Amino acid sequence: MTVQKPRALHLTLITIFALVVAASSSAEAAVSSWVPGQKAKARLLAGNPPSGSGPVAFVEIALEPGWKTYWRTPGDAGGLPPTFDWSKSANLAEARVAFPAPQRFTDKSGNTVGYRDGVLLPVFLTPKDAGVPISLVAGIHYGICKDICIPVEAELALEIPAKDADALPTAALQALERLPRAQDKLEAGDPVVVRAGAVMEGPAPKITVEARFPGGGMGADAFLEAPDGLYLPLPERVGDLDSEGRAVFEAALGADVDLATLKGKPVTVTLVSETGASFATFVAE
Repeated sequence: MTVQKPRALHLTLITIFALVVAASSSAEAAVSSWVPGQKAKARLLAGNPPSGSGPVAFVEIALEPGWKTYWRTPGDAGGLPPTFDWSKSANLAEARVAFPAPQRFTDKSGNTVGYRDGVLLPVFLTPKDAGVPISLVAGIHYGICKDICIPVEAELALEIPAKDADALPTAALQALERLPRAQDKLEAGDPVVVRAGAVMEGPAPKITVEARFPGGGMGADAFLEAPDGLYLPLPERVGDLDSEGRAVFEAALGADVDLATLKGKPVTVTLVSETGASFATFVAE
């Protein structure tokens, strides 16, 4: 049996402590500090998803209880969707922000679409040089609302290593899982678009979406988006789900919809439920 000398033991403990500190510092490097705002705070984090497709950053917005923030299309009652300025970043060719499945809120002001208590927004990054770290700087502007609505601004910064980024925390992985999937990439529980189309002529123009919710339809909802900021109303569900989990949603295209400009444009349908989310695109003709 070998007895370790006190000095050797002391050096060993120092080495272990240094390794722990180094590992901790590496983990800390993947998360920025919180930037506080009124009733909200925000930060950046980054890591490698299980797919190994390279580091993904996240804009994390945390709100005080009961407050909400908005999806990229805030709904009929209006709201301030998040916007991002990446121009101060270094070694960044592209930053593509994705939005997890939102939910509809209905109150005295009308219908809005977004997230209660906070959200993690995935940001898929393309570096100019894959072998060099990304110095990510995000200027963000977003709205939050409870009894009153407040605009919030923050500047967030994070150094993202070129390789060997830390594994993502559970909350970030869940945000990735909640991204709506295309119809050819659906997973079990994701809603399916059965048919979608628009009636653009006649006395009652409308958009109709028929969808199937294999997970049972808890929280089943549908949202519509048109390009170039064209307004589309939130669709309403017509009746209950049938025995196969099918539901029909309709959006009346009233005088506040520019039918002439909308005609021929792609319309994106996003379906959400408690068990999954999906999207599809059709042309309004």
